[in-house]
Amino acid sequence: MVHVLLIFLSALFAAEPAPEKLKLLRKIPHSGYSEGIDFHDGFLWHALPDAILKIDPKDGTVVERFKPATEYSESLAWFQGKLFELSFSDNSISIGTFVKKQLTFKRGGDTSEVHGWGIAHDGKSLIITGNYSPILYFLNPKTLKVERTITAPVTALEDLAWDGEGIWSSSYTERRGQVFRINPKDGSVKKYFLLSEPEECPVIDGTAWDGKALWVTGKHCPSIYQFKNPYLK
Repeated sequence: MVHVLLIFLSALFAAEPAPEKLKLLRKIPHSGYSEGIDFHDGFLWHALPDAILKIDPKDGTVVERFKPATEYSESLAWFQGKLFELSFSDNSISIGTFVKKQLTFKRGGDTSEVHGWGIAHDGKSLIITGNYSPILYFLNPKTLKVERTITAPVTALEDLAWDGEGIWSSSYTERRGQVFRINPKDGSVKKYFLLSEPEECPVIDGTAWDGKALWVTGKHCPSIYQFKNPYLK
């Protein structure tokens, strides 16, 4: 029986394809710590525990710095002219707008998990995850109520990015140094991808899509990396 089980497990892992390596386009300097990132109106937006940074993607220069909604800013996403921010210090979803060049927040709703970890949108819904969860929650952007969920085969999903076809993410606990694209219909993942220099950035906690390429960074990583989307010709 043990022999049969070992054969089964060997076949199972052998059938799983090895992760492919992403093609690096360029990289810019990074502050060294990271939570979520987003790309909006030509700039990278970076969530840090005590700040929100607006970054020039050409050279990594911090153009502006804003105060976050709560004590610990975990992830952010621009959608419909508003900045949605998840907090790690509570379960809030805050909505930011500019008033006289100042970013002002109000609490809009609550996350389904005790902490939010990642947020993005697919043009229709806000998509969030959190607290070591494999579940993606699709929220109505007006009411911030959950309309549906999907479950990925990987737990502890981190920051999210939508590329028009699927949802990019990473895991805090599984497949360190890798990213993957989740099918928005059923939560499945067909391929896993290594960064070009995975040893530099083993804890990925930031993914963003600029319309053509994927941006990735993480905790204690020296750079923010721009990669070619492997699904695009």
